[in-house]
Amino acid sequence: MLSRVITGTAAAALAVGASILPAQAKNITFLIAYGPGGGFDTVTRKLAPLIEKHLGGNVNVVPKNMPGGRGKKAANYLVNRKPNGRNLLIFNMPGHAMPNIIGEKADYDVRTIDWLARAAEFKYLIVTSARAGKFKTWNDVTSYKDKIKIPMTAPGTTGYLATAILMDAYGIKPKFITGYKSSSKYALGVIRGDGDLTILAKGSFRKYITSKKKNRQAFKDLTPLLEITNGPSQFGVETTGSLGKKELAVLGGDRMIGTTPGTPKAVKDKIATAVFKAVSDPEFAAWGKKVGRDVAPLNAAQTKAKALELFAYYSKFKSVLAASVKK
Repeated sequence: MLSRVITGTAAAALAVGASILPAQAKNITFLIAYGPGGGFDTVTRKLAPLIEKHLGGNVNVVPKNMPGGRGKKAANYLVNRKPNGRNLLIFNMPGHAMPNIIGEKADYDVRTIDWLARAAEFKYLIVTSARAGKFKTWNDVTSYKDKIKIPMTAPGTTGYLATAILMDAYGIKPKFITGYKSSSKYALGVIRGDGDLTILAKGSFRKYITSKKKNRQAFKDLTPLLEITNGPSQFGVETTGSLGKKELAVLGGDRMIGTTPGTPKAVKDKIATAVFKAVSDPEFAAWGKKVGRDVAPLNAAQTKAKALELFAYYSKFKSVLAASVKK
């Protein structure tokens, strides 16, 4: 009689691998930490069918909105699930790292998430009202003696963190006006005069350009004051790099996809492969270009390294970030 001996390790790998084979697969829930219609919602819903395609078989990837607590609700939910790869979440980094950095209560720790891939990144610029803005240049901002009013969503968001660090680097006294539901809402607040300036992702700002010809950009409603980059400005304004603040170029956002910590390696690797193929899919890249999303795929190992790098960088500003939340 022919017998086969399978080691305990190999048997375990086969068992967890079988748990996500198409014939036995259950739905995978793709959590969305924010409400319908926003950037995370649209990216998640675009990626879900692509992940299905690259997983193969009859696996269904089902988007599910779970807003609350500046993204903490969905992240807490994820880490409290059974570690079987059936729950995914796009983390808003470094925003999701904020509770871990300043000591806020959270069930999750971004340093222990099982990272699968990065889908996109974005960079920021500072903007003001094109009609009513009191500032014409960044020098006007840094020379201003009073507090500068900055409309924003809420403490702990990626834009809030970046703005707090930027203002501290330039010795500017900010007065955050929070409570706006989205970046488009607080941008409208600047346009109508609720505040003096704010921060926007470059992709979000592009809709305010009336002429997109390279040398004839004209702006409506909002106009740029400062671009956060060490490269040349896309919008003809000063940059943090040109002003000698090269260390600020890291300020931005990363859309990183993770699953429950402790997911068996065989399961994690299978899903990570499919997710990376999805974020690298030409269809996703073409969509990103069309809608102004900066698609920037990283694999699982690269994403983990990036998450740890961001955590280390923003941890240097723990006191600044903690103080900004209390204001």
